[in-house]
Amino acid sequence: MSTDSSQFEVVPANASALDNDVSSHMSMLYQDIVRNPELFWEMLRDFHESSDKKFKIPIVGGKSLDLHRLFNEVTSRGGLEKVIKDRRCKEVIDAFNFKTTITNSAFVLRKCYLKMLFEFEHLYYFQAPLSTFWEKEKALKLLIEKSANRDKDSQELKPGTVITGIIDGKFESGYLISTKVGSEKLKGMLYHISPETKRGKKKAKSSQGDSHKPPKRQRTGYNFFVAEQSVRIKAENAGQKVSSPKNLGNMWTNLSESDRKVYYEKSREDGKRYKMEILQYRSLMESRVAEIVAATDAGTSASAAETADEASQENLAKTDACTSASSAAETEDEVSQ
Repeated sequence: MSTDSSQFEVVPANASALDNDVSSHMSMLYQDIVRNPELFWEMLRDFHESSDKKFKIPIVGGKSLDLHRLFNEVTSRGGLEKVIKDRRCKEVIDAFNFKTTITNSAFVLRKCYLKMLFEFEHLYYFQAPLSTFWEKEKALKLLIEKSANRDKDSQELKPGTVITGIIDGKFESGYLISTKVGSEKLKGMLYHISPETKRGKKKAKSSQGDSHKPPKRQRTGYNFFVAEQSVRIKAENAGQKVSSPKNLGNMWTNLSESDRKVYYEKSREDGKRYKMEILQYRSLMESRVAEIVAATDAGTSASAAETADEASQENLAKTDACTSASSAAETEDEVSQ
């Protein structure tokens, strides 16, 4: 008895139907997709439709995200996994020049790219079969967890944070120290001032006008309003009880938007003044700190180091708080608007 010989297509047991749907596209070169936006959009839509996925373009910075450009920016840097590993998420987002600042750029990039392009990248950039995508996805999740822990270790220090360090040197009013925060090595100065010295210094500074005092922070529109109204009310009610801060607050609340703009403009002008003065101040303080460090390294006497001004580093540290306060002032005005 004869049997008919038949040919069968051998398909791996773990291959999905999607592998077959996109197999005809595997020969498409990555450069063609990069150079041709129309081709990219056509292939991306087909890819999502064949996967029964909802094709919805993300909105970032108030407008639709250009997925073609995002794909080019990420793959030109080696793919999403490498971008995260090299900590270049902000660099990719900044390339779009969004009008609004994207503070959580790493999260925004991961969310949009994972949903819309990561599997597409696996197929057309790395030209790997979709049957191996789960391995890529698993590796990326581990990388994201590792990156999150790394960011936690290297996050900005806040007031009150306890750290340990090493004393590298000593001068009249404190110590030169070094410490490690995450993977970053930091150097600084630790001051100790006795109550007697502090009172004496304060008195001396008040008589000299304290030329090393940080500049006054930016005033809000509300600050300008209160100052102006306080002068007016005192002049109109000489010898009488003036309005309380609560009454001034109610007056500000009832002020029309056009009237408020005058004070907002004054606040913006004062912000320019503060930014210019704080840059000059920081430059002065950094030069004084350098003088102290140089004097200590050279083995000079404690009195010589003190002449570089004992309070310079303490005031330099205050500038960060002033800068944050300035940002808060701008935010307060925006909220008031």
